[in-house]
Amino acid sequence: MKKYVFEFTAIFVAIMLIGIGVADAQWRSPTHDVYNAPTGVDVEIDGNLDEWSGVLDSVKGTDGSTFCGVEFEGRDGVVKVWEDWQGGTWSGPEDHTTCFMIVWDEDAVYLALSVTDDDHQNSGAAWNGDGVQLNVVPSGIREGGQPFFLYNAGLAENGDLLLHNERLNSLPGLVSGDDVAITRDEDSKTTNYEFRFTPANFGLEISLSAGLEIGLGICVNDGDEDATGQKGWSGWNPHTVVHNKNPEKTGLVVLSADNVTPVEPEGKLAATWGRIKSVR
Repeated sequence: MKKYVFEFTAIFVAIMLIGIGVADAQWRSPTHDVYNAPTGVDVEIDGNLDEWSGVLDSVKGTDGSTFCGVEFEGRDGVVKVWEDWQGGTWSGPEDHTTCFMIVWDEDAVYLALSVTDDDHQNSGAAWNGDGVQLNVVPSGIREGGQPFFLYNAGLAENGDLLLHNERLNSLPGLVSGDDVAITRDEDSKTTNYEFRFTPANFGLEISLSAGLEIGLGICVNDGDEDATGQKGWSGWNPHTVVHNKNPEKTGLVVLSADNVTPVEPEGKLAATWGRIKSVR
């Protein structure tokens, strides 16, 4: 009798462990799950991305492509680069595409996004219209239940910078102008975002160093004049923010000791964005 009880218990435990493993399993990009952030860039938070020249081409996925128009798993389980919401539509990369870069020094981690968007619409809410929502897991442990912080930032149609810090657990939030800048160029139909995160924002009392890991989810919302508000999104694992807050779904940023590879003048950032937009 004891033998049967032991065998039943062993089988039950095995089934439970399998179930837990399935439940905890998260979709990960096969090519763009890890971002190895280089150093060696003197970043000024002003929404001008000139100093970022060369970063986009220095950091690539395992398939050799940049972190631009990165695929993610949508709510229906289908992998895509843009997801509709509440009647939103997408006509292709010129309609809405997110490219992003990350660098660091001992004082801060810096995030830059250049978003191609044919129509900038934001009536005054950091998330409900064109804007960026970030989920940051400072421990770098991508599991459910891990502490995480949320930041929302957008550029209102009147030019005001909108910033909303969430779930900071008494830690300092980002400051408009010092830590966040957003600019819109109607001629090129691009919106640039720059963010700075200091060790204090991560709850650290030490300088940053190579090897540190941070979980990050980027959701870039899309609104249009004829479809106002949050009508879709792109980014890097945006379901860390939309459809519940999910720290386990973040991508992984690893601070690398590598410096940014320099580029020739003809390969500067503006030309790089244009080239990417033309081939996607």
